Amino acid sequence: MMKQNRKNTGFTMIEATIAMVLLAIAAAGILLPFANAAAVQVEGARQTLAANLASELMEIVLLSDPNEILSTYADYTEAEGAMLDTLKNPLTDSVYNGFSRSATSQAATVASVPLVAVTVMVDYQDNEMTRITTLVGY
Repeated sequence: MMKQNRKNTGFTMIEATIAMVLLAIAAAGILLPFANAAAVQVEGARQTLAANLASELMEIVLLSDPNEILSTYADYTEAEGAMLDTLKNPLTDSVYNGFSRSATSQAATVASVPLVAVTVMVDYQDNEMTRITTLVGY
């Protein structure tokens, strides 16, 4: 009987496949938190932008003639793609895609002092992101 001289020169196909599967599982476990962190970062950036847009519209309202706030901002809406900056120029940057904002105003009285309650809302893809309310004297 002849002895067969066999050299072990590398991995078998099964060993290589098992190694690739184990590497893929380990990589997925390592990369998953990074993917979640990226989603959280995007949401945080949207929240910050929504707060800035709400503050900007509130500033526009507060710079208006107090006697005209009730009539101008009783049911004010800036749809997606139609938002204006403080100089009445359109906000055209792609970062504003999906955002819209609106304002409402109504007469209010506190301790016999006539005021206007102004509320500004910012939505992203029809979901409310932020809301600011303040009282304005006139």
